[in-house]
Order: sequence, then structure tokens, then C-alpha cells
Amino acid sequence: MRWLAIDGALGAFSAASGSDDDSFAERSAASDGNDALERGLSIIDEVLAGEALWSFDALAVGTGPGGFTGLRIALSYAKSLAFAAGLPLAGISSYDALEPQEPGARRATFVHGRVGIACVRLRGYGDEVLVCGSYADLADAVSRHVPRGDELICYGRAEGTAPALGERGIIVRTMPNEAAVPALAVLRRAMTRSTLSNAHAVVADYGEVPHYATRSGDPKR
Repeated sequence: MRWLAIDGALGAFSAASGSDDDSFAERSAASDGNDALERGLSIIDEVLAGEALWSFDALAVGTGPGGFTGLRIALSYAKSLAFAAGLPLAGISSYDALEPQEPGARRATFVHGRVGIACVRLRGYGDEVLVCGSYADLADAVSRHVPRGDELICYGRAEGTAPALGERGIIVRTMPNEAAVPALAVLRRAMTRSTLSNAHAVVADYGEVPHYATRSGDPKR
């Protein structure tokens, strides 16, 4: 399948294309700053490189959490393109885009929203934990599940919470991002899952605060 992916939640607006059988070389492009509305379509056009949208098999979009404005614009673009070309659309969580698929591995994935506010998904310590709030809120929630002295593997942007975790006796090991362009991470994750035929079914996760949730039986995916 040939994919076009869009993301605006994980920083600068970006787009990427590629195929799950490597027959179509990956391409990607990102804006220089917070100009998704002004440059979004030109970035998508740059990635298409003259190819028609309907020559693709599916679209993917990052659904957050993350930056509110970029996420809203990227989702609007993706749904509009999906409807226009009659293509299925896959929604990819920012957490999934940032972390590798390691069943059962203990890890925390951090995503930033507005200044001083972030979200984390903690897996591998029993129930899955999702928290959005201040850095201190995240550190308090994580420390309730991760034993003091444990090493915690972190993906995404953990720098705001890392000092507070260290104060609680947790050893933070930050892992590098697998893709420099966020849309490329969304693309690679989309290739491993089924698409959605109805774009209306793809919804945004804005990381609303205060937010704390657990899901019983931490998913092994």
C-alpha cells in the first residue's frame, strides 16, 4: 500500500509518503515553524512531488495529544483529502508514533502541549496509565507505578518531567526518536495497522487537563 501521512501535533507541521513494501521511496517535508495554516498545503504538495493524490491507497494522520492548533489543522487537512480522493484514513496516536512496538516493554512516552503542560502514557507496570497536566503531576503519577531505583525508558520529550522523576528516585533513560520528521513516524506506524474507511471516525486527542486514566490489563502491543 502507498501511504500519505500528515502530522501537526508533534511540533512543526509535516507530511510524508511511502509504501509498506519499500517499492515506493519514502519522502518527507516539514515546516520551519508554527506555520501549518500558511504552508500546510505546500508541504503536502512537496511530498506528493507531482503525483496525484488518488494514486495513493490510504492516508494517515497524527491524532495527538500535542499542539492544539497544529493538530486541528492537520486533522482538517487529512479528512478533507480523504473525502476528496475517496481514500481510507488511519488515525495514529502521538504515543504510538513516538515509541517502538515492543510488547510488554516497560516505558513512558511523553508529549508536550502548551507551555508547562504535557501528557504521558506509561506501559509495562500493570495497568496502562494516561496522564495530562503539569510536569509535577506527571512525575507524581509515574512515581506511583514505577518503583524507586528503577530505570525508566522514556520516549518523546521527557526533559520537563525528568528532573522531577529523578527527585523521586527514578532513573530516566531518554531514547532518541526513530524519525526526525513526525509525519514519517506516523507513516511507519500506520503501515502496521488497518485503515478506517470513514474519516469521520478519526478523532483528535487534545490532551485535555486535568486528566488521569488507567486501562486495565496494560495492552501488549
